[in-house]
Amino acid sequence: MIFTNARIIFPDTIREDLAVTVRAGKIVEIGAPVAWANDAVDLHGNFLAPGFVDLHVHGGNGHDAMEAKAEALRAICDYHASGGTTSLLLTTATAPFPAILLALTQIGKLRGRIPEIAGAHVEGPFISRDRAGAQNLEFICEANAELVGCLLEHRDVIKRVTIAPEIKGAMTAMKNLSEAGIVVSGGHSNAWEEEVRAALENGMRSVTHTFNCMSSARRRGTKRIAGLLEVALSEPKVCCELIAEGHHVSPALMKLLYCAKGAGGICLVTDATAGAGLADGSVFQLGGRNCVAKDGVCFLAGEPVLAGSTSRLIDLVRTMMREAAVPLLDVIAMASLNPAREAGLGDKGEIAVGKDADLVVLSPELEVKSTYVGGVLSFRAGSDLTAHP
Repeated sequence: MIFTNARIIFPDTIREDLAVTVRAGKIVEIGAPVAWANDAVDLHGNFLAPGFVDLHVHGGNGHDAMEAKAEALRAICDYHASGGTTSLLLTTATAPFPAILLALTQIGKLRGRIPEIAGAHVEGPFISRDRAGAQNLEFICEANAELVGCLLEHRDVIKRVTIAPEIKGAMTAMKNLSEAGIVVSGGHSNAWEEEVRAALENGMRSVTHTFNCMSSARRRGTKRIAGLLEVALSEPKVCCELIAEGHHVSPALMKLLYCAKGAGGICLVTDATAGAGLADGSVFQLGGRNCVAKDGVCFLAGEPVLAGSTSRLIDLVRTMMREAAVPLLDVIAMASLNPAREAGLGDKGEIAVGKDADLVVLSPELEVKSTYVGGVLSFRAGSDLTAHP
């Protein structure tokens, strides 16, 4: 397959004079356009971008990652493919620990059958009760050695774990998880600066949904002390998730994060829950709690508490450009190259020879026209692609 007549988005430039050749799921050549070929795909001047990578996806299409069934996980991936996502980390919620382990086991088994599944993100139960957000308070617990050991048994599946630095056992857990190659992200946390800095020394290198459910500067004695937010903003090595769909974070905060971290320090994430893709007013569950999709976002039923988003990554890309005036190349990196690196997905995240042929075709208005995973069409606008090999 040869993609021609496209505006190809590379990390540092956009080129219109090249063609991209795909064979056996890989990009094998980027060169001068061919005059004619049987397997040429004319993109009619649309953008060809690297497929998006989402580090934080609870669900979509009415399904949750905790269901741990093939049809549920396939439906989630289908919804996010419509937003250009070609790889995602299915994200668990705070729940009974056996349910989390079952979900991880099933995600591991299904990863080979559903190529969009890059692994899992464990969000909870090692979080703060004071910053739980929509997470179920009943199942929040300390990061004890036995539970962390159970997670380490799934190290081949888990790419990312969210932990509040201040909870009991957090430092040892962070050290053990990071040494096992799992990215530790601080989140759902009420930590003080010294607790966050201790976490950095023990392997934490990221923060979960920046600005949401995290401590910020507070007064102690006569002095204001940084929280998780300010340390994340000021430490260059910390990568920041951002739910930039316009409900979780205002444009001013999007701009603030971009000014503080630059393009390379931000990973756009949807934090989409099962309500994503459902009609307005639909009721669903997150970690055993009733939630509702309303006005483009999700809430705990009957409460003004956010419960994830209904968005796809392309929605965040457009919002960052429109509301925060971030340039296209930088926003695309936040949705592709940065999260691919953060998740250790070295074959994904950019259009380059030898990389996986995970690609998204975008209109000039940044609408998703089609999505390819390993060179195989997974979504086309205006069609119903539900059959998968």
